[in-house]
Amino acid sequence: MEFHRFSTKISSLVCGLAASQCKSSTARLFHHLVKFNTKEKEMSIYVVGSKSKKFLPLDGFHKKFIVDEKHEGDNIDYLNPWYCELTGLYYLWKHDEDDIVGLEHYRRYLTVDGWHPIKRTEAENYLKKYDVLCVKVGYPYTGIKDYLIKNRKAEATNSYIALLASMYGRGYADHCIRYLNGHEHVLGNMFVAKRETANKYCEFLFKSMYTWFRLQQKMGIPVEGRICGYISEFLFGAWLEANGKKVKTIHLRMT
Repeated sequence: MEFHRFSTKISSLVCGLAASQCKSSTARLFHHLVKFNTKEKEMSIYVVGSKSKKFLPLDGFHKKFIVDEKHEGDNIDYLNPWYCELTGLYYLWKHDEDDIVGLEHYRRYLTVDGWHPIKRTEAENYLKKYDVLCVKVGYPYTGIKDYLIKNRKAEATNSYIALLASMYGRGYADHCIRYLNGHEHVLGNMFVAKRETANKYCEFLFKSMYTWFRLQQKMGIPVEGRICGYISEFLFGAWLEANGKKVKTIHLRMT
């Protein structure tokens, strides 16, 4: 997939938008450092869906995030038509301080035994060795790139990768392209991770994705519904690889 034709326009516009991105909260960092000394790790997994959807019965660690309700404080509710479940991930990042965090869908749950949603003790034990728990989906006969082309998502993905080249260097963009030439990716933006890993990913994701979104608007390019969630899903694994994160693949329960 070619992305070079997007680079010139993007490079000239990125600097003007970068200053508008959110900064990390000192209070959030202090709260996390205090909790680090507790023996048991606390966990919050946001299960994302709308009011009309049916969720599994949830324990105290799995929490509903309803996308068509208003949320107090720092939120990106207005971006939900394009960001999908990322709306919940942003709110989790900004408002939750637990040591283990994650994201699931109302009809898709991460599970160790193939049936029950992952338990806090299971997540804690795995995260002693790994940074992220997730589910991967494969395309053995076509590859990720061909799937994107077939579903008309390649052009938007290319332009986002061009932005990443401008913001983070050509090396990272090339890594993303190599990743998309592979045959599997992390499913559905879903994961369970250490807080530190989630924070670093969210800082990267929401800065770059909002910059890309604004650039599309500034250049008069229509932004397709759900596209931001779509692009991030297919490139999450590239970020994990590039940042040397240890990934444990577990099971998926569909409802």
